[in-house]
Amino acid sequence: QIIELNKTKEKEAARDLANIFSSPMYQTGLSLLLNKFSEDFTMKDATKFNRTELDAMSYMAYNMNSVAMMTFNRQLSFTSVAQFMQPVNTIMGKRLRVFICMVRENAKALLQDDRVDEVLFDYTLWLLDRMDELPAPEAPMNILHANWKP
Repeated sequence: QIIELNKTKEKEAARDLANIFSSPMYQTGLSLLLNKFSEDFTMKDATKFNRTELDAMSYMAYNMNSVAMMTFNRQLSFTSVAQFMQPVNTIMGKRLRVFICMVRENAKALLQDDRVDEVLFDYTLWLLDRMDELPAPEAPMNILHANWKP
């Protein structure tokens, strides 16, 4: 019964994770990261974003940090999180790190507190580092598992 309960909990957690990552606000944040960010993005560039775009970026980043925190505390399966996050990290990891640095610099300037680096998005960076350590997929999933049948 305990094994079944654990399997059920993991399935529920994966479903919750999918709901977070498929939310319109999260998807908008990712889209902005992909389409409007570059690796040399600055705060000046960010002033061109409207409030809705900034909110979407914040939503995406804070939810990613929450997912990373829950993964670190083993509330979410690293395997499940990696399936969602590894492609994102591969495509946009550098841009996400730029965004995090930019938010941290802005927070330090506003708060006049260097401790921001110790607490703001630290779990996201931890998760991105773990994603960097994973081996690259051998092939796209549709090719790798072409013979899989339900």
